Amino acid sequence: MIETQAEAAVMLRTAARFEQVNDALQGTLRTLMSELSVLSGSWRGQGAMAFERVKADYAADLRNLGMALTETAEAIRAASAGYQAADAGAAARLTRAGQ
Repeated sequence: MIETQAEAAVMLRTAARFEQVNDALQGTLRTLMSELSVLSGSWRGQGAMAFERVKADYAADLRNLGMALTETAEAIRAASAGYQAADAGAAARLTRAGQ
C-alpha cells in the first residue's frame, strides 16, 4: 500500500506539472501576441496578411497543445484515483480473507 501511495503522489505531482507547463505556455502566447499586436497596426500588404495567418495558426496550435496538456493532467489524476481505489479494495479483501 505504501508503494501505491507513493506512486499516486508522483502521479499527482506529474499532473500538476502538466498544468504548470500549460499555464506557462499560455502566458507566453499572451505576451507574444501582445507584443506582436504592435506590428498589426502599422504593417500592410501581403506580408502582413501572411504574418497574421501564421500568427493565428500558431495561436491555434498552442491552444490545442494546451487542451492536450489539460486532458493529460486530468487523465493522470483519474488514473491515480483509480489506482488508489483498486489498492484500497485489494487491501480490504485481503484483510477480510485473513480474518
